[in-house]
Amino acid sequence: MGANVTSRSWRILEGGKYHVVQLRHNNVSGRRILLLDGKEIWQSMKVMDVAENVHFEINGKQGVVKIGVDYFTYTYLCLYQGRPMPEMTFDIMDYKEQGYQCKIPVVNVEIVKGKKVAVFRVEMTHQGQTEVFRKRFRDFATFDDYLRGGFEGHHLLQNLPKLPPKQFTLFTNHFSKEFLEERRRGLEEYVNKLCRIPKAVANPDFVAFFTKKNKAKKKKPQEQVQDSKTRDRRTSKGRGATAALGKGSQKAKSTVRSADPRVSDGEGEGPIEVRF
Repeated sequence: MGANVTSRSWRILEGGKYHVVQLRHNNVSGRRILLLDGKEIWQSMKVMDVAENVHFEINGKQGVVKIGVDYFTYTYLCLYQGRPMPEMTFDIMDYKEQGYQCKIPVVNVEIVKGKKVAVFRVEMTHQGQTEVFRKRFRDFATFDDYLRGGFEGHHLLQNLPKLPPKQFTLFTNHFSKEFLEERRRGLEEYVNKLCRIPKAVANPDFVAFFTKKNKAKKKKPQEQVQDSKTRDRRTSKGRGATAALGKGSQKAKSTVRSADPRVSDGEGEGPIEVRF
């Protein structure tokens, strides 16, 4: 939604667990999105500054997010079963250090959809468990916009660390050893500074950005039947040809690795040779 987004989040205890209601509001385009536990359940586009009530329900119980207009500013309020809910950044004060630690040890240079890109290997450790993510710089930029939107109007906004600045490709080689190392180090420092701010770590956008998503898609029944027929038609000769093809593809993917251990070739659609 861009840098003009304001984000507000409310924590609701229902059925023995906490649920998070989150509103994202772009004050320029007028786009408004409501999420429940990270899933989008409503959106609208309001060009004019108009008030609006957005209804939701949890386990059959009703709630509403009220968007108000007070002269040139917006107000946001969440009611659940008629009771106001605490906003996660402004109202809840019991956050503690969560012990997050981030490492970004490797930059992968890959070809994705015919375009050369840099992908960062992000290792986030929390409570002794380490999750590994693949993130591009534009992913960090979007995340930073959303996170700052959650602190709009809060004194902690000034304490949030700054994302490494964007650089124009016209003046900077984005795939040089020096640039990749500087950006890798800057992103690692940026995330670790966020990890030391309890309210930032508790923010729903922080949690979503550093949570593994299950991308497995269920096949349609027709596709499953087709797959079954295909498997039945396979012969030993066909399997042998497939194995030979796999061996050839494996050989074709050999690449020249950088001498810098923090910069490596990618694992995308076409790893490329990196020379410094």
